[in-house]
Amino acid sequence: MAAAVRAAGCLPALCSRSAGPPSSQGSRDSRRFASLSHALQAQCCISSARNLAAQQYRPYSFFTKLTADELWKGALAETGAGARKGRGKRTKKKRRKDLNRGQVIGEGRHGYLWPGLNVPLMRNGAVQTIAQRSKEEQEQVEADMVQQREEWDRRKKMKVKRERGWSGNTWGGVSLGPPDPGPNGETYDDFDTRILEALETKAYVK
Repeated sequence: MAAAVRAAGCLPALCSRSAGPPSSQGSRDSRRFASLSHALQAQCCISSARNLAAQQYRPYSFFTKLTADELWKGALAETGAGARKGRGKRTKKKRRKDLNRGQVIGEGRHGYLWPGLNVPLMRNGAVQTIAQRSKEEQEQVEADMVQQREEWDRRKKMKVKRERGWSGNTWGGVSLGPPDPGPNGETYDDFDTRILEALETKAYVK
């Protein structure tokens, strides 16, 4: 852009210069430069480089500079002077929350519906297309998510038998709820999906 501005400012000066009687080649070049200068100034609305103003935008702030662990450490005041200021007055210790809990892959603030992520891939035997919720529906979804998180905070840390699995903190036996609807619209609300085995796959590059 700056190069175009400099060219537009210099072309009239180049076109106005003449050294001796103009030749046919020189006249053609000058007419070509004059037409180019007029096009740059008329179409681009550029008259001079001093009329341009640029504003830099750098998406970089305090919150994007630090990691999640550092931000949580400052919010909870686990160490340092912040932890010593209470002097035993804090009866309830703040806990770190898992903000990823309850998040559905594909869900966002704009309410887009991605087939295969946050909505079923097939409906009535046809593949669904990408759509978007209305503003009222998106507000209701966000309100339900906030209410669900508040209920999770009030619940005890002990998991109920349905969520606990077979042994300890493993995926075996954990319930995933009913399966997704079938391609022809059939539902499986009376069924329950359980994880039988979870395998970890490791890839080694030689």
